[in-house]
Amino acid sequence: MSKKRGVLVWGLLVLAAILMFVSSLTVWSKRQLLDDQAWADSSSQLLANDEVRGAIAQKLSDGLFARVDVEAQLRERLPKRSQGAAAALAAALQNTVGPAAADRLLQRPRVQTLWENANKRAHAAVVRVLEGKDLGKNGNISTANGVVTLDLRPAITRLATRLGVEDKLKANADPTAGQLVIMKSSQLDAAQTAVKILKTLSSLLLIAVVALYALAIYLAQGRRRLLLGATGASLVFVGLVIASLRRFLGGVIVDSLVKTEANKQPVRVIWSLETSVMRDIAIILVVYGALVLLATVLAGPNRPAVAVRRWLAPSFRHHPIVVWATALAVFLILLAWGPTAGDRRLLGVVLLAATTAVAVEALRRQTLREFPEGPPPSVGKAPEAT
Repeated sequence: MSKKRGVLVWGLLVLAAILMFVSSLTVWSKRQLLDDQAWADSSSQLLANDEVRGAIAQKLSDGLFARVDVEAQLRERLPKRSQGAAAALAAALQNTVGPAAADRLLQRPRVQTLWENANKRAHAAVVRVLEGKDLGKNGNISTANGVVTLDLRPAITRLATRLGVEDKLKANADPTAGQLVIMKSSQLDAAQTAVKILKTLSSLLLIAVVALYALAIYLAQGRRRLLLGATGASLVFVGLVIASLRRFLGGVIVDSLVKTEANKQPVRVIWSLETSVMRDIAIILVVYGALVLLATVLAGPNRPAVAVRRWLAPSFRHHPIVVWATALAVFLILLAWGPTAGDRRLLGVVLLAATTAVAVEALRRQTLREFPEGPPPSVGKAPEAT
């Protein structure tokens, strides 16, 4: 390659790697953060976690006791000489009995189903808000004054019924008790802009990445094998960067959101579950990049690679169906083994299958050019390798 072409080729490779990183983040956002079913599934996993469920139970208990004057109820029932302990008893009930009852309530299958459905509906409403669409009727989500809030009061009412204090709920209680602020007005415009950009880029970035890698390899005349290896190395690098970023950001976000050490673990669990797709993408990139590097090495001039090609030559020549069947089996095993959140949509599978087929065919042609003749491998006896 000329110097100018070399600069162009390596520039395309670097640009493709950068766009691969951005594309991975958009895929994670679209499939986990903006997908209603994925959000509902992760909410169910969160509720199954003891620490997260305990934090939710505490929130429900706090909301309930904010709407029930437990101290006044205790003063009415306690003897006059014990009424001074009403405040301490109310605090103890709020910190022990309330959370324990809420935790048992959240473990019931029916409540967990209601929790998942409520999260799915709430998430769909939030996404509609982020997309700038009309929210319509939704009892759990409010956008009053530009603030997006999730209303937990129906769950608090259910908890009050379980504790037998439903008739004690204060009609004039703080209207914000039991409400979670999801997004403030100052953040809403930025979030809506980000969602618009995300939806625009998500369909184009992956195509652009594949096109840039293919163009770089095509332009690298005489050094295409080197560029193919560099492509594999860039996939591994991007995968490791995403995995490291997930770990680093998790610690930063937890430390910035939660100041009390005892409350940090539930937030860590939430971050881990809500970034599981990011973890899967990182694994996929590292595995696929390693396979590309392996293919590059097998096609190289080093002695072990030449020995492998010499060993494969009789099979490529006399048993091509067996070779392709083996390649198909390996491909299906990798596809089935891959992380559950990986790209198993039709386009992704077709691209991966086409790339695998091209790699196998290129290796077959190179091997037959190097070793044009040879006896078929005998049954039960491994071919000699030098």
